[in-house]
Amino acid sequence: MGATNDPIAIVRRDVGVPLHHQISTVLRSAINSGRYGPGDYLPGENALMEMYGVSRATVRRALDSLEDEGLIDRLPGKGTVVLDVALSMPMDEHLQAMERGGRDTTVDLLEFGIVPAPREAIHALDLAEGSRVLKVVRLRRGADDGSPMRHITSFVPLDIAEGLTRQLLEQHPMVMALDIVGHRVDRAEDEVGAALADPALATALDVRIGDPLLDMVRTMRNEERRPLALQRTLIPPQRFKLRILVRGRRQGPAPIADIGGFVPIDEVTTSSERTKGGENE
Repeated sequence: MGATNDPIAIVRRDVGVPLHHQISTVLRSAINSGRYGPGDYLPGENALMEMYGVSRATVRRALDSLEDEGLIDRLPGKGTVVLDVALSMPMDEHLQAMERGGRDTTVDLLEFGIVPAPREAIHALDLAEGSRVLKVVRLRRGADDGSPMRHITSFVPLDIAEGLTRQLLEQHPMVMALDIVGHRVDRAEDEVGAALADPALATALDVRIGDPLLDMVRTMRNEERRPLALQRTLIPPQRFKLRILVRGRRQGPAPIADIGGFVPIDEVTTSSERTKGGENE
């Protein structure tokens, strides 16, 4: 479709604003307005080149800006998808937060073995039907009183799982263990919802059957966007909340980057200055 026929495909070369910035601004507006909703795919690079009458390099710079803001994900061989969760934090900050949180918890390794991949893992990890994965189930407890805090189930493709051991996963969160065996996590996409405690979860987390739980599903990807692991974390809401911190004023649209993560309830209710959090494990 040509630029003159599409209302979102108007750029001007006489206003002194770089073309890639104009394109990213228009696409960002289309995303924020709901024209492209979560899970929708943006037009492909060739279509955007034709719509705006620009080069591929210009289109890619525009998409780079949206990707850096956490609005889209560029999936090789599939296209550019609009993300549902726009909250993000730099991975290095996330690792530092996990290191701090890890000092306050201990880990029970409940399950470690190769199993047929469940349907959600097949979909999230781009696996073929009938694939097998490493399944790891862990329970994180408070280091002080041993109270159960988070129930974590992870699925890892077998070629990625080479080198992961029981000892490694008793000592490190999944994202750090993957880094140790040579698979650096470049980004993690989280979906937060709710679940009810079944008998097994109620026993593990010391809650009642049917109690509500925070349910965070995380897909970890490398720099090439290949899925490395799928992880589900279930958390009693009376012990943890999702705390979002926005710090300071910035020029232009605020980057959606300053997010604290899950922190213990007493940290939220008794002190607004202290935070253990950031870790989803």
